[in-house]
Amino acid sequence: MLLRQSLKQNLSQKIDPKIILANTLLACSTLELAQAIDRELEENPALERADEDVCGSCTLPREMCPTCPLKAERPAEPETEEFDWQDYYSRDNDWVEAVPASDDSEFDPIGNACARQTLQDHLMDQLRASARPDQMEAGEYLVGCINESGYLEGSLAEMAAELGCDESLLEEVLALIQTFDPIGVGARSLQECLLIQLRNLDEETDASRLARTMVERHWPDVAARRMSRLARALRVPVEAVEEALRFITRSLTPHPGECFRLPWDDRQESVDAVRPDVIVRRTISGYDVEVVTHESQLLSLNARYREAYQKIRNGGSRSFSEDERRHIVEYVDRAENFIRSIAQRRKTLRSITLYVVQYQQGFIETGQKSFLRPLTRTQVARALKMHESTVSRATANKWVQLPSEEVVSFDLFFDGSMSVKDLIAEIIASEDPAHPLSDQEIADILQERGLEVARRTVVKYREAMNILSSRQRRLAS
Repeated sequence: MLLRQSLKQNLSQKIDPKIILANTLLACSTLELAQAIDRELEENPALERADEDVCGSCTLPREMCPTCPLKAERPAEPETEEFDWQDYYSRDNDWVEAVPASDDSEFDPIGNACARQTLQDHLMDQLRASARPDQMEAGEYLVGCINESGYLEGSLAEMAAELGCDESLLEEVLALIQTFDPIGVGARSLQECLLIQLRNLDEETDASRLARTMVERHWPDVAARRMSRLARALRVPVEAVEEALRFITRSLTPHPGECFRLPWDDRQESVDAVRPDVIVRRTISGYDVEVVTHESQLLSLNARYREAYQKIRNGGSRSFSEDERRHIVEYVDRAENFIRSIAQRRKTLRSITLYVVQYQQGFIETGQKSFLRPLTRTQVARALKMHESTVSRATANKWVQLPSEEVVSFDLFFDGSMSVKDLIAEIIASEDPAHPLSDQEIADILQERGLEVARRTVVKYREAMNILSSRQRRLAS
């Protein structure tokens, strides 16, 4: 077999590492960016934390920036022995400098906040205080099968088989759990949940007693809101049935787990706190956008590396060996690219947020989702002369703090169906219950308001909001 060597030219597209770094940092949230900075500080000895943001949002190379403070002359220092790069390079330190310790005095209200106690934790506390020792294993298993809404998932027969115990024991323990706070927890169905709450009322009224009878004996009619049929079966006026249904809606909850609150916890938020990546403030001249930047994210070049780098660029490379020159140039260029990419991330995120805030000004001012205008990332990219993927990376998994101090996801501004859904719900809520609007009539009303929405789109949004059809709404009334 004959082997031959040949030369061939090939054209291939290769992505610049600078672009890869910029896109990676752009997609990072505030917390992810802090982690990326920590990793870079560990790997790059030419990079260090700065006391203040000396470059701000400047994106020019330092050689081209006439006012860059990083290349200003340092104050005169006493003459000392010239730094020995040969000795420093030969040390077994992998060229990693010590990272300054973090300031423990910095207050972080979110990081210092206590974790919220879960529903299962709350039930386990009550179980330990009231259950017998022989009930604990079954009780722990049942509590673990209760979902976030407070309902028991699975059948007792299957649980008994898995635990190897009698089903009667599980029935006994479940009855005990159903007396725990919040009232209604541990139910296996909505009917059982409402009955538990009705049996534990502090005070009984005519409406509550009638509601209990209705839920206990005529549940299918209650679920379908057949008021006339309920009135005939219970031999009471229709008004009494309506009052009992209003009592159920007003005084009972179908999701007792979601209403869980500790006695000393008066907060209304049931979601975990998130850190905003961008803060929008209202000023006299309009809106001001601030990209959240912590002091730990402010970086600069190491003074010795900067001095050596400038000496090499000015032709004084004879005092350095080849390995030293390669090391200094590589790590200084890498540090500058990293700092420049962070500044570019800040600039890009601020430009996108400013455009979105101006476009969605109605929602920003009122806080009502019905004022959201349909908006796509492609539209933003065209307006700002960016690529669509850049806008997607900049807004993915990021949060905005509005002037009202509400923190919302960037995805909210790009959900074009949100305002249409709210309008459909508003139209249905204001319709005549005796003559509910059809899907086509709702589409016509939306068209009169300037929104071109097809009837099948109305059907899709209505079903997504769990709203009945016009025929079912007429029967329910």
